[in-house]
Amino acid sequence: MARCTLACIPIMLAACGGGGGGSNLPVLFPTPAPTSTPPPAPAPAPVASAQEKCTAFAGASLAGASLKDAKLLAATADSAEYCKVTGTLHGTLNFEVHLPTAWNNKLLYSGGGGWDGSINITPISPSGSTAGYVLVASDGGRQGDALDASVFLNNSTAQADFGYLSIHSVNEVTKEIVRQRYGSDAAFSYFEGCSNGGREALIQATRFPNDFDGIVVRAPAYSFTELFQAFVANGKALAAPGGQLSDAKASLIGNTVTAQCDALDGIADGIVSNQAACTFDPAVLRCTAGDAETCLTDQQIATAKTIYSELKRADSTSVYPGWGPGGENLGWPLWVTGSAIGGTGLQFMFGSGLVKYWVTGEPAFNVLGFDPELYSPGLRLAATTLDATPDLRSFFGQGGKMILAHGTNDWAISYKGSIKYFNDVATAVGGASTRDASMEFFLQPGVQHCSGGVGPDTVDLVDAVVKWREGGAKPSAQSIVAKKLDPATKAATLARPLCRYPTFPKYKGSGDVNSADSYSCQGS
Repeated sequence: MARCTLACIPIMLAACGGGGGGSNLPVLFPTPAPTSTPPPAPAPAPVASAQEKCTAFAGASLAGASLKDAKLLAATADSAEYCKVTGTLHGTLNFEVHLPTAWNNKLLYSGGGGWDGSINITPISPSGSTAGYVLVASDGGRQGDALDASVFLNNSTAQADFGYLSIHSVNEVTKEIVRQRYGSDAAFSYFEGCSNGGREALIQATRFPNDFDGIVVRAPAYSFTELFQAFVANGKALAAPGGQLSDAKASLIGNTVTAQCDALDGIADGIVSNQAACTFDPAVLRCTAGDAETCLTDQQIATAKTIYSELKRADSTSVYPGWGPGGENLGWPLWVTGSAIGGTGLQFMFGSGLVKYWVTGEPAFNVLGFDPELYSPGLRLAATTLDATPDLRSFFGQGGKMILAHGTNDWAISYKGSIKYFNDVATAVGGASTRDASMEFFLQPGVQHCSGGVGPDTVDLVDAVVKWREGGAKPSAQSIVAKKLDPATKAATLARPLCRYPTFPKYKGSGDVNSADSYSCQGS
């Protein structure tokens, strides 16, 4: 008999007659019991379109903010498709967020200017490196003229928002918006700001060091209370009998500085690049035979010296380092003398706002009679809200990278103030080597406030800080070139290497004077 497997056992038992006696053969493969047909798999949920994802924000409440509007804007020659979201916090702090449909997993927050009051979301960097970023900007917690400080009178909310809180508050809301839109946080977050935006950048780095991975700081008004005291001092000098300076006098001074210092960088090209070697004394222009447009009276020399000199307190401690010479013909009519805007310079306007609405609390106060010594408690209190410190230890400790840049012909905020801040950072963090591992500083020869002037004012520092934070390449090792662009064609008319302080672009002695290749970064 053939060997039987276990499968044969039921068949054999049935053949032995142990069943009911019928003649039917056993069934080798019984028919399975009928079963129900399984239900079809559910259809996948429809994927929301970019339009639907955008409009979902309109009218929503998120992270304590009220989102007012959300619109998907089509791609243009200048930008890709993005969703524009606007919102507000506690009714007075307005913000705007641009959510690109094609996101690069990065965020860039742009700082404000003046006393804020409007939303300027377009970053300063002009080279297109911000394509794909979530872009954010806010108005500092107030709406209106950037010269008007009246909202701060006895208004602690407005003071706190403008002073230190608005950027951080909006950034927290933006994080939630980003999570809702993309399902994840930004891999890297960056900040760029100039002037008051530069102050905001340093406020973020010192008060909220974990908010941003990399920060670009341009011409920062980091010490509002000290800078604005210098503004008032300059205004007093101009208002003194005989102290006024006409446009012709400003041009006389600016042309004299250029003639004296231009060639100190190896080439007479209209740009003073070796600023450290430029020592100008306005007394060389003293009138010898009565007042004339070709000379300065003693009172006018005194005014110029006040502007250039360090401002000190009664006890001889320093308040503000003063301004360096150069570019007076372009900068003074707007910022110092005010001839370009009706006769009062922007310096004195800003200084008056601080005195009237923040320090004295008296809107009718005669600012020309302001004595900082009498109001030192109020100035110190204002500084606790407005001023940024040089202590960047926490920001550096979490891997943050910072680029500081300042134009040498800036008549709003002195580049000497940025030099002082850079040096103070070294003291605060334990030495220059610790500072330099996470921060680099660049002077921009011939550049006025944030942009403009005779020097190359166009340079993409956002791209530079991104490469440093994400790839480890220091800006000074990236061979960054600054350019001057033709306003109409946007073509570069001249270029210079961006030189790490304290070096400057020095002409090599041959080659095209408008080409960056003809210059190298050298010390004085």
